[in-house]
Formats: sequence, C-alpha cells, structure tokens
Amino acid sequence: MTAKALGIVVDDLTGAIDCSGHLASQGLSTIVILDLNFRSTADVMVINTDSRADDINTACEKVKQAVRSLAGRIVYKKIDSTLRGNIGVELNAVMEELACEKAIVAPAFPAVGRTTMAGIMLVDGVSVSETQYACDPISPAKESHIPSLLERTTRHRVGCVTVECIDAGPESLYHEVSRMPQDIVVCDVTTQYQLTCIVQAAALANGRWMLCGSGGLARELPLLLTKTSRASRATSPSLPSGPALVVAGTRNQVTASQLLKARDERSLTILNLEVENLNQENVASRVVRCMVGETNHILSQGKSVALSSTFSQYAPSAKQVIAATIAEVVAGILAKRKLAGLYLSGGDTAAEVCRKLSVSAILVRGEIEPGVPAAELIGGQGQGIRVVTKAGGFGTEAVLIKSISYLEKGHLL
Repeated sequence: MTAKALGIVVDDLTGAIDCSGHLASQGLSTIVILDLNFRSTADVMVINTDSRADDINTACEKVKQAVRSLAGRIVYKKIDSTLRGNIGVELNAVMEELACEKAIVAPAFPAVGRTTMAGIMLVDGVSVSETQYACDPISPAKESHIPSLLERTTRHRVGCVTVECIDAGPESLYHEVSRMPQDIVVCDVTTQYQLTCIVQAAALANGRWMLCGSGGLARELPLLLTKTSRASRATSPSLPSGPALVVAGTRNQVTASQLLKARDERSLTILNLEVENLNQENVASRVVRCMVGETNHILSQGKSVALSSTFSQYAPSAKQVIAATIAEVVAGILAKRKLAGLYLSGGDTAAEVCRKLSVSAILVRGEIEPGVPAAELIGGQGQGIRVVTKAGGFGTEAVLIKSISYLEKGHLL
C-alpha cells in the first residue's frame, strides 16, 4: 500500500528528530510537532508524546491521542534502539487504535551499532542490558530479549524471524510472517538491507501490518510513499551566521568523547554545570545567573560555547532539576542575544529547553550523520534558530565538530 503522507509517533524529542533527518534529506517535507494544536500538511509529520518516563496509563493515552491526530497517514511507531521507555504499552496502544493485523518490530539501527540477533538487542555487539543504558537514571534498559519484553507488556503473542528469513527477500518474508500465528513479530537485523526487505514485505500487506522500530527502519519508510508525494530536497533559507550554543544534558560517555574532541580540535570552551546542590532553589538561581553571564561573555566574543552536565558528579536527587536549570540558562541567554544555532544532546534536556522557549515545532532539513538531524525551531524564543539534536549515545567522535559548522553557518556537508 502506498500513500502520500506518513505519521510517526515517538516517545522523546531526540528520538522524534533522529528518525526524521534522513527522510528530509530524501526530499520529503518533514516536521516534528511539539504542540498538538500546530497544524501541518508536511509529507512526514512526527509527534513527540514525551512519554518515555510516564506511567503506563498516561503513556497509553498520549499515544492514542497522537495516532488519532494522524488520521489518513501511514503510522509508524518509533521506539528507542536501546529499549528504554514504555515500549510494549505504547505499541499495544497503536495496535488498538489502528486495528492492525500484525505489528512488525525491528529496533535495530546498524549504522549506529544497534543490531538484533536471536531476539536480543545488541549495542556494538553487547546485550543492551549489560551496557551503560541499563544505568539510565530515568528509563533504564533492563531487558535485552525483545520478545520477552513485549510478552510481559502487551496482550499479544510474540514471534521472531531470523536474518536468514529476511535475506530470502521481501516476498518470502511476507509469506513467512503471514503464516505465523503471533500478532507481534520481532525481526533479527544486522544490516540496513534487511530493514529495506522488512518495509518492502510490509508494503505487500496492503496496510494490514504496522511497522515499529528505531531510526534505522524509519530510513526505509519512503518505500511506502507514492513518488509523487516527494518534493525537491528542502533547502535552508538564508539565516544569519554567528556563534552557537552547545547544550549537553546527558552523562553518556559517547557525548563526553564528542565534547572533548571539539574542545581539543576547535578550542570549544566547555562550561561545566555543577549539579550537586541544584535541588536547593536559591543555589539553582545563583547557578543560572552565573552560567548566563559566563556564557554570554564567551558568545559576545563571537565564539561558540558548550554548557554541559556531562562531566559533573552524578547526583540522583538533582536529576529532575538538571534539565530545568539548563533550560533556564538557555532562555536567559536568548533574552539577551540572538543565537545562530543551538545543539541539544539528551532527550529530557532537549524537550525541557523547547518547552521553556515555547517551541511549537521543529522543521527538519537533513542530516549531519545518520541519526543526527539538522533542523530549525519554529515558534517562541526559538523562532528561526538552527538546531541539531542528538541522543546521548549517537554519532561519531567528530559529530559535534560537524554540527557546530552547520549551526554557525547553515551549511550541510
């Protein structure tokens, strides 16, 4: 089945955008909606439910509302490639709303080291529950076996297909999955080609199957759209050049390495946010004032600067206020000056900054690297600012350096 428009439902902001960059680079007008009252006729409309850390009832209701708002579009349920969040509950909610025959689940994203074998989610070859994602302070990944996770959290039977079955081609895969008695089918995946086959097989089901996966599977979704729906590749309007503000509110060691490389090779100044006492209101206010002043001083010299909690001592009692404090700093800076670009790493941080700035939507332009999109903010204090958002564990060591070039000058390599 083909259609002219695609809808994607995602549980956090960086996930919403990381699955969008490639679609935009393929000439599909692509927008991420933060305010459900915002209307769009874009080829690809992505809705961030911001439900990763919600209780199951709240998450379920948010997802159902999002699906209803995407009526008339092919709906894709985007999930985290490290299995964080209310994956089963939200998948179940989409299946109920769409009354689909089967859900095909493939969270692998080979381009960023996420693969699946024997139903087990691997990050660079290691079971996800044995990686740093198992220690996520808000939504830890405690289960690596995808069928087991889904069987516990949905009311559906779960099966699995091997890479050999997928490599036999889309028609063979379509017939194999059609014969399976299970309602949810998890796919082993080690290559992008296998994700292509999965989408081609789903197309043969004429809308009876719903696809669910990460940004890897999302890259193949144009195969479901009519060619006439594609616009010419989006080009960025002429926005002013200038310094960028890098914001990293994640403790992921991949982000830490990216920050250090930018410091060493671009002389990027990193201002470390001390988080130990942020639960005290008077201390937090003083920290915000100091960070705004110090950051503005560097920006006034025409230099980009990074504000980060990545290297701070872990303080569990402060985890809820770190993102809010960072958002206050960003808003304070924008109240005093314009920024050419804003880099947001960490889903909670990105979402809180956008809320604080009253951003309604994000217009996606293309990709810096796989899973790392280039975009622009729409609405509020953020209007017209170039933005790059990145999940903590995504990107090469050089991705921040590449991103700063886009943010400062608007050039996509």
